[in-house]
Amino acid sequence: MENNVLLVLGNGYNRKNLIDSAIYLRDNFGFRIRPFHVRDVRKKEFLPNAVDGIMLEPMLAGINKEWNAFEEREIEKIKEELKENGIDAELEVSFGITPEVVIQELKKSDMLLIEKEERFTEDLIVLMKRFFKPIIVVRDKPLKLEKIAIANDDGTKVNKSFQRFINIFSHVDEIKSFELVDSLVQEHEDDEEEEKENYLNSFMEGKGIKVDSVKILKSDSDAFLQICKEEDVLIMGNLSNSYLYEKITKKVGIKIMEQAETTLFIA
Repeated sequence: MENNVLLVLGNGYNRKNLIDSAIYLRDNFGFRIRPFHVRDVRKKEFLPNAVDGIMLEPMLAGINKEWNAFEEREIEKIKEELKENGIDAELEVSFGITPEVVIQELKKSDMLLIEKEERFTEDLIVLMKRFFKPIIVVRDKPLKLEKIAIANDDGTKVNKSFQRFINIFSHVDEIKSFELVDSLVQEHEDDEEEEKENYLNSFMEGKGIKVDSVKILKSDSDAFLQICKEEDVLIMGNLSNSYLYEKITKKVGIKIMEQAETTLFIA
């Protein structure tokens, strides 16, 4: 049975990293690559029809013509990059609103491979709230699966992400577990130290995985971000609530998603 990865290629700065990541999945895990590009129709929403009563239709026509020409050039660049890197699959191009089109196309794929720019874009936020297949978010370097870490708050969402990750990448036999805790002080009971069980660690160990556990304060997210730079992939759970709610309540998971320089796997 063949798996395929939906490789979404836009105009981002790390397109080469995305292509290299897709090739890594193809050559090491047998994924078929589906290169995909969305010509987003929303650009027209930002162009006014008139300013101070002056109709701008002739000017808008010129702007649209230039934009369409730019998009055509970008599509040709993407095709050339794919060919230069040994990807023979035809680039699929679709018109629409990027996250809506990607969500629909994901119904035909096993995994989504997409970029994260320096800041979370609105499109990526929408995808993070609505996706239903595993997603790999690439940042500053191509995907590798040698040094694997997990942002472990022992919740159900990260447990699910791990389950899906190990079902796909069954060769992994060692994971660094960054336990996000409220306090590093252990509770005492009957004068004996009793450490609360981390169920996800136990679950991973039950799969025969060597777990290297490191406890980190949730309040010390900067230290976490610095440490996880050394990892190839960080497994995370998806957003529990709306992005805005978690942003306002300063949930640590949001800061990690936004600022981590490591490739993310979320399912």
